[in-house]
Amino acid sequence: MENIEHIKQSVVKIICGVATGSGFWNADVGAIITNHHVVDGERQVAVELPGGEKLLGTVLTVNPQKDIAFVSVGRALELPSLSVEDRPLKQQDPVYALGYPYDLPFTVTRGIVSSTDHVDREVRYIQTDAAINPGNSGGPLVNENGEVVGMNTMMYRDAQNIGFALPAQYIAEEIAMFREDGVTDGFHVRCPSCAGLLSEPVEYCENCGVKLDPGLFEVRELNFVEQFVEDRLAAAGIDPVLARKGSAEFWTYYRGSSLVRVFTYRDAFLFSAAPLVKLPRKNLVELYSYVLSDPVPPYQFTMSNDVIHLSYRTHLADLDDPEARDRIGDELVGLGHKADELDNHLVETFGCPWATQSRQEA
Repeated sequence: MENIEHIKQSVVKIICGVATGSGFWNADVGAIITNHHVVDGERQVAVELPGGEKLLGTVLTVNPQKDIAFVSVGRALELPSLSVEDRPLKQQDPVYALGYPYDLPFTVTRGIVSSTDHVDREVRYIQTDAAINPGNSGGPLVNENGEVVGMNTMMYRDAQNIGFALPAQYIAEEIAMFREDGVTDGFHVRCPSCAGLLSEPVEYCENCGVKLDPGLFEVRELNFVEQFVEDRLAAAGIDPVLARKGSAEFWTYYRGSSLVRVFTYRDAFLFSAAPLVKLPRKNLVELYSYVLSDPVPPYQFTMSNDVIHLSYRTHLADLDDPEARDRIGDELVGLGHKADELDNHLVETFGCPWATQSRQEA
């Protein structure tokens, strides 16, 4: 497929509180198309563009039966649009699965159409041996011409090279309904019976009368630790949705040149850590003397291989103390500011090379 460099610019990463997935930009609806199960339980998600920029995405519509969702970032994206049409497929046609499996960088896997007739709960799927893994969900399945023929959706975990994609026909139908409904804001669920849009929780569809699953409008609730961390991030001017890493109780963000990670460990500790610099070839005695002198409490220098980190740790049980909670929150988010100062100091004073994930200052 010769035009992959162009097509890959249309594929984005979707980052939620407990999972990541993929999606692709479609200018016909002015939204990102992905799987419903990628954004299930979320109203806002982080959308990472191919260049690395993160935008706040709002989930506009979901179709749980067909496993399709549309996400808006509030503006038109300057990305190539992947059009969706129902295109004929036959067994052994070559196809490519595009996306971000396991939160990895953009990935392409090649395979063939194994079957076009797999049916599960009244939904037809394309079966392919192109590798589809967690994180690929919502990404496009394209043919040799780079045309969307489906959307990567699921795989058999206990098998090899058995993956499934929604046919483009379903996506094209969803696009047509979305445009007809004229949705621009709010959260809407498509009725699994009549495909009418529901904008608020009801027991029965107002259009066809079918009894609805009460979980259709459920929102994932934050636990105590998640709420504490996200409240502190927001108070520090950091959007917690954009900081989510896609794993439970894990956030990342930049303060100046420093990448800061906040996470829990073994259900016992809350950490904040930032890689600062790598070890230099010279001045090691002076550097070790400095870092071992404990110069920046309550933060500590730690080392992993050749990288020096700044870290902060507190026991989760400490959060039960209301008087300690504010102090812990200030120290937790304060690490980013301190890391942004210290990496410059270590580079200038001891000749340390920057850490690989640092945003080097001009």
